[in-house]
Order: sequence, then structure tokens, then C-alpha cells
Amino acid sequence: MSFLLDEPWLLFLAVGMLLFASSALGHELALATRINDDDHHHDQLTALGEGLFVLLGLLLGFTVAMAQLHFDERRQLVVDEANAIGTTMLRAELLPEPQRGKTLECLRQYAVVRRDTATVGPEKSLPPTKVLQSQIWEQMVAVASRNQTAVMATYINALNEMIDVSEKRLAAFEHRVPKLVWIIIILVAVFQSFVAGFSLKRRFWLSLVLTSLVMAVVIALIADLDASYTGLIHIEQNSIDRLVKDANGAKP
Repeated sequence: MSFLLDEPWLLFLAVGMLLFASSALGHELALATRINDDDHHHDQLTALGEGLFVLLGLLLGFTVAMAQLHFDERRQLVVDEANAIGTTMLRAELLPEPQRGKTLECLRQYAVVRRDTATVGPEKSLPPTKVLQSQIWEQMVAVASRNQTAVMATYINALNEMIDVSEKRLAAFEHRVPKLVWIIIILVAVFQSFVAGFSLKRRFWLSLVLTSLVMAVVIALIADLDASYTGLIHIEQNSIDRLVKDANGAKP
């Protein structure tokens, strides 16, 4: 399940085939039982299908809102992290040598690592992130042990904020639509497709195929919006890109 949610194209294919198979099975069962020959039964099945369709729409709308909230949170944290790293770089200029040069170089590397988090994922970017944070912190400790001034205090605050934002961004990557919600959506969609096929008096493949594809597209779109770094919808890294370019351009 997790693999499909991280690969919206595969989810689209899997859900589309599942829903089409469900509707086709429902139609074949309706033909075998001839249930639609009774108008009373047919009306009940139609009403049931419409009710399930409304329920599915409500579930999808609720899930879109949840996924959009997570997407906006991750997008805002990109800007917050770029600002935090940039502020730390500016205040690191006040450090004495050799800590100043070492810290600025680590911060340049750190900015690149944090930028690439959006493409390689948090799992791969976390180890180099922790290593660079430790190196930057060690340089700060070396200075703070003999230089406890107000300037040093502001640098420590900026460094703390930079580290805190990286953890917030990691948590935002982990914020996903719960799997239970996805399971319920898939189950309701399967039941709705089955009832839709079961209520058809005559076979109409275009209706069965298009309905399954449309629902699969919507479900895949929501999964893509909710995916952390895979899929077709990506969060622009413009803020960190500019920071990396500015930092490399200012490199002595």
C-alpha cells in the first residue's frame, strides 16, 4: 500500500483496473441473476449507487483538503528553512577565524543537502544533514567556550532555529493521509463500481471504463499531492536554490 501511494502512476493503473473489474463483475452478476428485470429492484440499486457515489465524493473532498494542507505546510517550510540557513550564514560571518571559514563552508554544503532533500527524500538526506549539523555545532562550541557575547548568543539562536526547522521539515515529510482513510476510500469506490455495474440493464462498456478511469485519476491525483517527493507534483525549491547560488557566489 505504501509503495503504491508513493507512485501515483502505479496507483492509477491499479485502482483503475480494480474498479473496472468490480463494475464488470457486478454487471455479469446482474445478467446472471436478471435482477434488473424487476423495476423495483432496479430503482433500489440505482438509489444505492447514487448514495455510494455521494459518499465517495465526500470522502475524496475531505482527503483533498487534508492532502492540500500537508502540501502547503511542506511548501512553507522550504521558505522557512531557506530563511533560517541564510540568517545563520549572515551571523556566522561574525565568528573569528578559523571557525568562520569552516562554518561557512559547512553551511554551504548544508544548503545543498537541504535543497536536494526534495528529490532524494528525507531518508537519504538525513545522515548528511546530521553530520553537517554536528560539525557546525562543534565550531560554535569552540568559539562559545571563550567568547560569550551578545553577538554569539544571536548566532546560537539562529543556529538553533535552523536545526529546528530541519526537524519540522522532516516531520512534514512524514505527515501523510492515514492509510485507513485510503483503505476506506478504495473500499467505497469498489462497492460503488460494483453497484453501478450491477444496476445496468444493458452492457455499456464506455460507461464502465470512463467511470473507473475518472475515479482512478482523482485518487491518483490526491496521492500525488500527498506524496512527499515522488510523483508529478513537486514543491518548488526556489528559495533554497537562490540561497545556494548566492552562497557559492559569495564564496571567497
